[in-house]
Amino acid sequence: MAIEGDNCVFDGVIYQSGETFQPSCKYQCTCQDGQIGCVPRCDEDLLLPQPDCPVPRKVEVPGECCEKWICDANDTEALGDLHALPAYRTETTLGVAVSDSSINCIEQTTEWSACSKSCGMGLSTQVTNRNPQCEMVKRTRLCMVRPCEQEHRQPTDKKGKKCLRTTKSLKAIHLQFKNCTSLHTYKPRYCGVCSDGRCCTPHNTKTIQVEFQCSPGQIIKKPVMVIGTCTCHNNCPHSEAFLQELKPNTSRGKM
Repeated sequence: MAIEGDNCVFDGVIYQSGETFQPSCKYQCTCQDGQIGCVPRCDEDLLLPQPDCPVPRKVEVPGECCEKWICDANDTEALGDLHALPAYRTETTLGVAVSDSSINCIEQTTEWSACSKSCGMGLSTQVTNRNPQCEMVKRTRLCMVRPCEQEHRQPTDKKGKKCLRTTKSLKAIHLQFKNCTSLHTYKPRYCGVCSDGRCCTPHNTKTIQVEFQCSPGQIIKKPVMVIGTCTCHNNCPHSEAFLQELKPNTSRGKM
């Protein structure tokens, strides 16, 4: 039913305000007073790279409109290829020309992936098209779930407690990665450790820009994860590696 307002022009076709249309089987769009809004008709689930599925990708299924996820565990050449990233879409966004991509861009941003290391400085990744070109790009940030020496500690803040969710550095420290050191000091918050087999990982985080000096006169800015809260659970990322790192702790006995 037409609603009073300006018409919309999409891919050379004029639509009345209030009119709903499907530019392809994957999207349903509505014209509203000269503006076009679209929602996907296919599931927009995202599959981040995992140790057992390093290169997830979507493939077309004969006779079906929507693509499905498959894992190419042995396809090492595609690692780091933008086409293998979970939010990548091969089709042009709703058929809009590149110069007009921001007009009808459907924003897609993944959650930050789990930190690549359970202790020490690692990397976390995110894929987003939140840019004027509406292009899928991969972003990385530095992350530290906990210092490696903290994994040797047992939670002792409360009697009988098996997990210490969040700890904070008692003194201000310089952040370090590779041969770079932060110009300023910080008191980062870390995730604790569990003595009952569960893992403790970040739950709420934010990203800040930190200045690092890598060599005399060379200063660079890097995005760094800041932990807000942590949670204890059994769905551990990098499960095998995580257990291997914790194995030496069990031989130390109780503190």
